[in-house]
Amino acid sequence: MNASDALIKTLVANGLEVVFANPGTSEMHLVAAIDNNPEIRPVLGLFEGVVSGAADGYARMSGKAAVNLLHLGPGLGNSFANVHNASKALSPMVNVVGDHATYHLKYNAPLTSDLDNLSKSASDWVGRSNSVEDLCNLGNEAWQKANAFPGQISTLIVPADCAWGEFNGKIPAPLEQINSKKIDESSIPKAVEALNKDKSILFIGGKFLNEECIKLAAEISSATGCRLVTDTFVSRIRRGSGLPILEQVPYFAEMAEEFLKNTSNMVFIGTNAPVSFFAYPGKKSYLAPDEANIIDLCSPNQDGLSALKALSDEAGSSQINSDLIQSGVIDIPTSGKLDQSTLGPLLASLMPEDTIVSDESATSGMLVTPHTWKAKPHDWLALTGGSIGQGLPLAVGAAIAKPDRPIITLHGDGGAMYTIQALWTQARESLNITNIIFANNSYEILKIELDRVGAVQTGDRAESMLSLDNPKIDWIQLSKSLGVPSYMPTTVEEFTKVFSQSVNEAGPSLIVINL
Repeated sequence: MNASDALIKTLVANGLEVVFANPGTSEMHLVAAIDNNPEIRPVLGLFEGVVSGAADGYARMSGKAAVNLLHLGPGLGNSFANVHNASKALSPMVNVVGDHATYHLKYNAPLTSDLDNLSKSASDWVGRSNSVEDLCNLGNEAWQKANAFPGQISTLIVPADCAWGEFNGKIPAPLEQINSKKIDESSIPKAVEALNKDKSILFIGGKFLNEECIKLAAEISSATGCRLVTDTFVSRIRRGSGLPILEQVPYFAEMAEEFLKNTSNMVFIGTNAPVSFFAYPGKKSYLAPDEANIIDLCSPNQDGLSALKALSDEAGSSQINSDLIQSGVIDIPTSGKLDQSTLGPLLASLMPEDTIVSDESATSGMLVTPHTWKAKPHDWLALTGGSIGQGLPLAVGAAIAKPDRPIITLHGDGGAMYTIQALWTQARESLNITNIIFANNSYEILKIELDRVGAVQTGDRAESMLSLDNPKIDWIQLSKSLGVPSYMPTTVEEFTKVFSQSVNEAGPSLIVINL
């Protein structure tokens, strides 16, 4: 067999199931190798940012890496924004990047770039194959490092001749998995003592927001009286009616300061003290109160589940107070105009149980998404790295990881245009994704930020840089051109019909909400 086939077999032995790809000439032998291995599901993205975003969504829902097959430095560069988001989400990811043949690099062909340093800027581990003989071992290492708890980015650079050469060796056995590190158990009594004091917070995040973890956190809160708090943007959280309530740190720095004001103790599990998204004149960057006692009980790469179990045992409670449990949906609209006041409760009431939500709703979500805490239990995936254009491809990966669950994308119109090609992949793969686009025809969040950063007085030219209404995007025709049926409901009745149909039928759809 050739080395490409051997590499794919090595990765399959490790557990690889899906390859998201936007390949080029240097990867043709790897493409052929995928065809030789029917265990692999190949998924084509029309832009590399779709590829990396989909791999992130797949990792968040499956718990393991997919492989991204990318073309040289420009291909990796095009994927960078959603690789960044995946890194902040602690998602495992393996990028296999084809490069020029080893003997061709010296000629500085048009697509030659500093691929090694570009890879290092986007990855936790980088390996470059130098021969047919080292490719499989590097593949093993790439997989091991990517799937090391809680998840990392691995990039394997494969020169074309290292891929097409004949492999005469034996497929190596997978390397041992790198699991989470243990916490310092001696810190548990100190942490419980801190949480028992007035105005204390148990702050959990990272990989520890599943149902088991949030219920343990609620037990601790019931026993100690502490608040339960998580980050503004999380990679995945289980939420909904009948589940424990977690407060989220507000996005804006001054609101976050007020939210955390007078906190006496903060115990962190799986995440770090919150900081402002950006620097603002006269406002704090580090948002924890200066006087608060900070206890970093468990870092993101440590065993947060064990930490929560130990805290619960030490606190001495296995009960959850009723006021910590989220109630169900109330005041469901049945008629009238569809707007931000009716859409939130309507969406919450119609979401099926076990829905997966890919949220990049930006400013529109501030009035809509809080209602969904009262929906039936579901998983919520957020924009962890802040680089917009994640929501549509994230939904692709989530749908491939969990094909029996409905997916809903909540997306601002500006961010959606970054990776609109994801709709084509949704259609091609016949994925059950209901895409809701909030169309306010502007980068609304940037209008807010323009004032907040203390910019000088602006005029029409500056404001035009934040506007999407000249020309307006025709979402209905754009979606249809990419193979996805589209709708623009204006009333509660119309939305109820279209949404209910979309989430219960195979294949994707797009619903435009004009704001």
